[in-house]
Amino acid sequence: MVTNTAVKKKKCICNKEELLKKITGDPPPLLIGEINKIRLNLFTERNSDGTGYLVLRGKDIHDRYKRRIKDLDITAIYLYIREIPRRITKVDLCYNQITDRGFFNLLKRLLIKGRSSILDLNIMNNNITYKSMEYLAQYAKYIKLKRLRINDLGETGQTLTSVAEIMAAFRNDNDGNTTVKVLDLSRINPLFNRYPYETKWLAYHIEFLLERNSNIIELHLQKNQFIAHDMEYFVRGLRNNTTLRYLDLGYNRIGDYGAELLAKYLSEAPQLIFINIAGNGIHDIGAKALSYGLPYSNVRALDISQNKLSNEGVLDLLYTIKKKVFLRYLNIWGNELKHTSCEIIQRMLTSGVLDQSTFDVKIYEVDEVFCAAYYPNPADRSKHFYYCELEYGYAQPIYHIKRNVLPEKRGKVFTKYV
Repeated sequence: MVTNTAVKKKKCICNKEELLKKITGDPPPLLIGEINKIRLNLFTERNSDGTGYLVLRGKDIHDRYKRRIKDLDITAIYLYIREIPRRITKVDLCYNQITDRGFFNLLKRLLIKGRSSILDLNIMNNNITYKSMEYLAQYAKYIKLKRLRINDLGETGQTLTSVAEIMAAFRNDNDGNTTVKVLDLSRINPLFNRYPYETKWLAYHIEFLLERNSNIIELHLQKNQFIAHDMEYFVRGLRNNTTLRYLDLGYNRIGDYGAELLAKYLSEAPQLIFINIAGNGIHDIGAKALSYGLPYSNVRALDISQNKLSNEGVLDLLYTIKKKVFLRYLNIWGNELKHTSCEIIQRMLTSGVLDQSTFDVKIYEVDEVFCAAYYPNPADRSKHFYYCELEYGYAQPIYHIKRNVLPEKRGKVFTKYV
């Protein structure tokens, strides 16, 4: 008699999780020395004018290979840039682990005139200190960069001494660099962490920089604890400067007196187009002073959010918006907005004096009373660009090499944020 025996199923002895990782793509950590031409070519963006951008952001590299760019990778990078037929004009190395040694290697091998085509370098949030600033000051006149990002300098161990050397490297009377257009000196560290530094000395150096530099068009000075009297230095320097278009004084402590000094300068119709004075403790007195100065100015973008303006102060500013040069960009959230000011805003949005696509407040009505809500300014991508954030917060699969269509060169353009 034949008996039916249960057929034993064969068990899979392979590791399903490891096999799935190989299929879906979970590569092992990138070993030292594996930054080669093939990988660098994948991170090179092609431009319509025949140039290229080498984008090696630390977050992107870490998501893919579980490590960041280090000093030992600089040799492979500069050899790739010097040997590739395409002209590389921009290198982005932000959020990596490059130290003073790697920066000096990059400076000597790649940034010196005659050896490089790079016009834009982003090396923010690396492990560089004041020594790199000494190297930069030493070779400043031999560098042809037009844009250099080292921010935040406070996060790279800079002090007042190193900042003074940086400013000396950009002064015309010191035979300094004449190509850098954007300078970020936000959040400077004191020499000793236990003691705050005297902001007047930093303001004093900035005054001399403004007086003796005719190239910088964008200056960021956020989070340096500047007080009202420091604005006296700034205004003196601004009156002797003819090139600056973008002034960022956000999140300092200039208060009403600082706003009055700035308003008096604006009443002289200077060349400034973008002003950021957000988070400076400005009250109605400062707002009224600005309302007297803004109508005579050429300001097209204003950020006065997160201050201490009451409804009356907001109204003083709103009544001066409709002037000869319309505001293309306005941030005012964080101040008091009541029914009267909201009604004026709604009327300006309807008439076209304000545009919702460049304004950070949304007006709605409840029981015939106008109210305000925060509306992220669609035109305010400056923070996104400033911190070099990834578009979706994490690395995207590289299906093909990115290609950029560059706009045609027009007249004078002071910043991409307006």
